[in-house]
Amino acid sequence: METVKIELSDNSYKIDIGYQFLCLETFSELTENKEVLLVYDKNISEPVLSETESILKPLSNEFLTIGLDASEENKSQDSIEAIHNLLLDKGFSRQCVLVGLGGGIICDLCGFAAATYQRGVDFILLPTTLLAQVDASVGGKTAINHAKGKNMIGAFHQPVKVLIDTNFLSTLPEREIKSGMVEMIKHGIIEDQDYFDWLEENLDKITKLEEPIMCEAIKRSVEIKSNIVSQDEKESGVRAILNFGHTFGHGIELIGKYKEYNHGEAVALGILSAAKLSQMTEGLSSECVERIYSVFSKAGIRTTTLTEIDAEDLYSAMQSDKKKQGKDLNFIVLEKIGKAKKVSGLSKEKVLKAIKTSLFTS
Repeated sequence: METVKIELSDNSYKIDIGYQFLCLETFSELTENKEVLLVYDKNISEPVLSETESILKPLSNEFLTIGLDASEENKSQDSIEAIHNLLLDKGFSRQCVLVGLGGGIICDLCGFAAATYQRGVDFILLPTTLLAQVDASVGGKTAINHAKGKNMIGAFHQPVKVLIDTNFLSTLPEREIKSGMVEMIKHGIIEDQDYFDWLEENLDKITKLEEPIMCEAIKRSVEIKSNIVSQDEKESGVRAILNFGHTFGHGIELIGKYKEYNHGEAVALGILSAAKLSQMTEGLSSECVERIYSVFSKAGIRTTTLTEIDAEDLYSAMQSDKKKQGKDLNFIVLEKIGKAKKVSGLSKEKVLKAIKTSLFTS
């Protein structure tokens, strides 16, 4: 088992990464003699759910579960109220612990429910998708969606522990594995060229979930994000670079009504637009842009849209981005692979050109 620590001024915590390592001892210090609510994805396989329950139930003095549909439509206030209602009906105290078992949506719902119940209670995350393991479970961002945009209502609330068991990945469809790989590749693009190079060399093994390569790939990705979060917990500075491709990507998700593209697929397309934008604003070399296209292609990740996207429509959808400065959109651009920065105030014409020269239909 490997451990990565997120060092914060308050609420530092550890992220354990391994293969089939979860047991009673893993949770004993965190949940023993406490009220525990397990928040899980209804689509979790029965063996995974049963095993998790069998570990948590004997340790707690009261144990409850709630299963939720893990969809963007259900990442909502209604789901949060369902969790809060259960906690209140059962009289759970401020010493209770919430445990999230599922992908990124469950991580968000569990975290936001914990952040807002009685002004904040502890929570633990057991991410079961690759995307959640390398992204959503790390860093303390919790949120729900609003009709006017994604993740518009939320809080920064750090978990007390994250437990990443790569055995969970064996139940995932290939599409979900590729979605998680997008965020791993992104981490290399923005911060660590050596990691990007290593991913290029090991794409086949990672796609096949080979061990110990898989644990190493996740650990290195988590280390990159953890290092950035440790420097800037509340996203007032360097943490913004983690949004590379996301301004475009969230707009693509919105246009697709959160059904045509999953998060990783939309961000991959957003990264391609951000790379083209970087060519225009930072002089990013054509070779770097081609390497980014190439690594996605080799991993079997889409580099074209499913249907034609009108650039003006996408630009309009991007205006709901919560990271705007006043009326200006913020963008993360590359100086080179491994070095990113934030820019704002770019002309609409440049952004539209980046969209038009990067998003093609197949």
